[in-house]
Amino acid sequence: MNRQPGDDSHTEDTFDSLVGDLRTLRVNAGVLPYAEIARRIGRHRGQINGDGVTDAPARSTVYDAFRLGRSRLNAELVGEIVRALGEDEHSIQQWKIRCYRVQSTAEHDCERELVRVENHVESNTETEPAKPHRPRYIYVGAVMLLCALLNALGYALVGELHLALYLDMVGTATGAILLGPWCGVAIAILGNAFGILIHGPMALVFALVNVAGALVWGYGVRRPAWTATFTQFFRLNLLVAAVCTLVAVPLLMFGYHGGTGHESDQLTYTFTASGQNLLSAVLLSNGITSILDKLATGFIALAVIHACTSRIKAVDPDFSSPADNFLRFDLHSTIRRLSPVRIYSAVQARMPRTRTNHA
Repeated sequence: MNRQPGDDSHTEDTFDSLVGDLRTLRVNAGVLPYAEIARRIGRHRGQINGDGVTDAPARSTVYDAFRLGRSRLNAELVGEIVRALGEDEHSIQQWKIRCYRVQSTAEHDCERELVRVENHVESNTETEPAKPHRPRYIYVGAVMLLCALLNALGYALVGELHLALYLDMVGTATGAILLGPWCGVAIAILGNAFGILIHGPMALVFALVNVAGALVWGYGVRRPAWTATFTQFFRLNLLVAAVCTLVAVPLLMFGYHGGTGHESDQLTYTFTASGQNLLSAVLLSNGITSILDKLATGFIALAVIHACTSRIKAVDPDFSSPADNFLRFDLHSTIRRLSPVRIYSAVQARMPRTRTNHA
């Protein structure tokens, strides 16, 4: 039989035993999907804040709380999970107290282990010291230079293949998401400076469009409500497209009479031939092209981000980035909804017949 949350027995409690009881509680609640637990937590947070805004944790965060082998558990999150599983306030407090107690025990054990390791290291003075990791700014600088070159490569590729897209912001999106909005701005300016070699001074004028995209991507991905799911990231790319169009159209109208010789100008000519005035034609053609371009750019950037972080952490496991918890999309939520009754029955068949009554 599993321990009660507030059990004061002398049996040593651990994170694994706590997680095991938390799993049992989830089974008794009907094997709620982790995404549903996260949604319930978000609704409760919105009620507490009084603003109605859903501030749900990521599904992966809730999933991690049920994972064995943990060395730390957030007591407040455990309390929210227990509430989402239908427990009352008294039971919630008992679960939180139990988390704090286990965490305290683990910290004391860790301190004792640290003292033992330090004593061992001091006694073994002939051991070669570990080679320190490279400073983070080396990785940041390398990623920024790579991103600027990606922008320049996009310029060259579009010019060579005569594409109706732009592809000049792949590096900007990658840098803004991975390193932050202002690193993205620096990459945008540097990338457009490289673009001068291909398109002349016109590339520097349109750096404003690149900067606008960097700010929207950089700040957008750091708002959980904007990028918690695949659909929300899709919408963020649409927002980037809209902002870039609003910045680009005035530059096209006042500086280049509606066109720069880009392949997308053919769409502008089509709209003007159908009776649209020049401003409407430029707005429509740039908007359509920008939507397609920013969607392609955003998802190409995801692949580049994965490659960058994987390579850096292969050399330096301690490297951290704001994008470490970025866009953990739940692409398999349909699988969890196929047969919850059958899954619940299978789990129950493996459980002991005696069930724990929670306070």
